[in-house]
Amino acid sequence: MVALVTGRPVVLSGLCIVLGACAGQQVVTSPAPSASSAEISVADLRTRLYAYADDSMMGREAGTAGNAKATAYIAAEARRLGLEPAGDNGTYFQDIRSTSARFAGTIAPGTARNVIAIIRGSDPVLSKEYVAIGAHNDHVGIRASAVDHDSLKAFNDELTRRGAPSWDRSVPAEKRASVRQSVRVNLDSLRRIRPPRRDSISNGADDDGSGTVTLLEIAEAIAQSPVKPKRSMLFVWHTAEEKGLLGAKWFTENPTVPRSAIVAQLNMDMVGRGGAADIAGGGPDYLQLIGSRRVSTELGDLVEQVNSSSSRPFKFDYTYDGDGHPERIYCRSDHYMYARYGIPVTFFSTGLHPDYHQVTDEPQYIDYDHLYRVADFVHGIALRVANLDHRVRVDKPVNDPSAPCVQ
Repeated sequence: MVALVTGRPVVLSGLCIVLGACAGQQVVTSPAPSASSAEISVADLRTRLYAYADDSMMGREAGTAGNAKATAYIAAEARRLGLEPAGDNGTYFQDIRSTSARFAGTIAPGTARNVIAIIRGSDPVLSKEYVAIGAHNDHVGIRASAVDHDSLKAFNDELTRRGAPSWDRSVPAEKRASVRQSVRVNLDSLRRIRPPRRDSISNGADDDGSGTVTLLEIAEAIAQSPVKPKRSMLFVWHTAEEKGLLGAKWFTENPTVPRSAIVAQLNMDMVGRGGAADIAGGGPDYLQLIGSRRVSTELGDLVEQVNSSSSRPFKFDYTYDGDGHPERIYCRSDHYMYARYGIPVTFFSTGLHPDYHQVTDEPQYIDYDHLYRVADFVHGIALRVANLDHRVRVDKPVNDPSAPCVQ
């Protein structure tokens, strides 16, 4: 999820306690695609995420070799699963050019690219329409200097426990200082067991490795199903979300399918956590919904219906979808670039947490059972929308797509 400070999308630098020299990075080839089950599974989600959030991906920052490596992995998986390429010139890739003056000239060809694939629908008429499902393939890259993993993790967890999470820029300096002192005391015993573990790679396991691998799992489940949905499924792994939603902006302004044929967009960003230690009100059934009724009341109602029919429904948190909410989450992930054109959207997230944009956002902290349930849920919603006998109805005003986002 793109960071936000005073209304501007930026990349937050991680807080740290123990700083050291920048650790050297070893560049290795992308993990090769491997066998996986047709059904969405905890095991496959874990295997995929450990590969995708590996140090070899170098933090996946758009405009770097790490993002090229990560998108090569996604494309190889899409090809293995038999998905139809829907990028440029018969490939899975859509190279983007910077749509922001801040990054003009910083994105070389092939280093920031969307990955786009299609599964064709089964209905001769409805297959000309698309249900889009998305996640973002990038993260924030490599820090200029390494930090001590354990002290950083302890510091940010303690801030969250005290109701002052690290991603909240309004946390008073005196509270941070108090927490820092208590963490130093607690780390003394840990240092007798092992030395500091220095790290400079922001692996982005949750942000948005979790959404990326969930999208692969959903694509595989639909591809392997003997019965295809009536509408076509459009899978887009957007790049440069962390630089201001640039990949989603580029795709919606330069779509590789008719934009008017996209009936809905389901976005997943940070869907692998959501526990009580991560966010206030969190737990095993926690899920944030954002934007689900901002374009289409019907889509929001449909999401609720799918959830209520489950044997174990989620407990939805709509707090961050409120008008005027200071975090402006509705404006901070890829779904908004579709919504501005009047495409119904729903953004699924388990929320911000202590490891947001930190080197500690790693696969070992993901709740894979929770992630599985999100994947299964979004899969069910996508199929429900794809098999409707009508397009999801748009019943809210659509503003000028070039106007600033207002929540």
